[in-house]
Amino acid sequence: MSKSGTWNLQVARDQILDSGFETAHFWCCMLARNIKLVFSTNALMLLSGVVTSLLSARALGPEGRGELAVVVMWPNVWALLCAFGLPQAHRYWMARRPEQVSAFFANTVLYSLSMGIVALGLAQVIVPHLVGERPPEVMQLVRIYLLIIPVTVCWDLMRGLLEGARRFDQVAVARITYFGIQVSAYVVLYLSGSLTVKTAMTTIICSVLSSATISLIAVKRTLRPNWNPSWIEMRKSLHYGLREYPGLLTEFTTLRLDQLMLGGLASSSAIGLYFVAVPLAEITAKLASSVADVLMPEVAASPCQNEALRMLTRSLRLTLYAHLCLLIPLWLATPAVLRLVYGESFLAATEALRLLLIASVLWSLGTIVISGLNGFGHPALTTMARLAAAIVTALSLLYWLPTLGIEGAALSSLLGYGVMLAVALFWLVRRRGISLWEVLRPRWDDWPVRLQPLRGA
Repeated sequence: MSKSGTWNLQVARDQILDSGFETAHFWCCMLARNIKLVFSTNALMLLSGVVTSLLSARALGPEGRGELAVVVMWPNVWALLCAFGLPQAHRYWMARRPEQVSAFFANTVLYSLSMGIVALGLAQVIVPHLVGERPPEVMQLVRIYLLIIPVTVCWDLMRGLLEGARRFDQVAVARITYFGIQVSAYVVLYLSGSLTVKTAMTTIICSVLSSATISLIAVKRTLRPNWNPSWIEMRKSLHYGLREYPGLLTEFTTLRLDQLMLGGLASSSAIGLYFVAVPLAEITAKLASSVADVLMPEVAASPCQNEALRMLTRSLRLTLYAHLCLLIPLWLATPAVLRLVYGESFLAATEALRLLLIASVLWSLGTIVISGLNGFGHPALTTMARLAAAIVTALSLLYWLPTLGIEGAALSSLLGYGVMLAVALFWLVRRRGISLWEVLRPRWDDWPVRLQPLRGA
């Protein structure tokens, strides 16, 4: 081959490498930007959650806080049950086929109205039998709060559209609105001595309605869909969603079964103690939630599978580093935090909170791996991980909850999250043809570095 031909081949090879480097850098920058946006939103939500938890605990005490938890517990459960995985399907298909947004939007509106009303009717019959023996006024509030089920379904589906289109800024506005209204109203009610279970529930209803409305407006203005219902697109969405659906149910079971069982079996005081410990423990899970929300559509939309895998494993390691830095000081400070923030009456939640802190680390890592597997198009594999975790959690709850109380509930969560992480990692390394050491091994390039200049620049 002539020197000219060799030189041309070298130039072409360098151009391909530079193009690949620019593409990889672009996807990493987009991922980092969206993670920062979602994490900032979650941080604000976390702050608002801490404030509302503090005010309600101080105003209502353990018993009143437990009654509020019983009232607001079930609409999200029913919204999850009747959505059949469509929010996750919207994230996937909007990332893959954004040109079908009109069909997705119209299907969402029709589905929310029909299935939301059906779910509301069933909930009004079933839920009162699931909350145990409660005062009549509490049972009345339970029935009233169930009315937001159709709105919650619509909000979840619209959020799926926006996240699939990677419009995380619009999702952030809706979520901040929810907590902004709630925390502002709680402060006013607390200072005026009017924060009760009833006024707290009314505030949350207003927050849900406002956020759902903003999500609907954001979809219309940002994505500009027309009205074009499509049964073909609905079938495709349901096909993906139903493969993801068992995993969602089992993940929710693993994550919230302890609280649901406490809501039906425990006293209001015990529920109040546990529902104070859970939000504090989930502080360390907010970073993972931020990463997982962004990671799935980014992996699905990435043109390079190797780059998508690199994004996933790097995100997993960075999440692990962050959790290890936070876990030790939070563990040591647990009694002081409970005493200072909530008062002496909540110190009984100390051991449960410490167990939940460790559990949140395992849950966070498992969520990252599951999000990546879904982005690669393997919802059935994530279902296996979450199903295994749900079975372990349910069995351990039946054994530990009656004897150990809220500590048994926390211990069951710890065991269930560990199983979920282990099974998800097993499928990741098997399907992607890598070793566990490759996934977890610390690397220098895990940390942000400057973009290197292109050849010849």
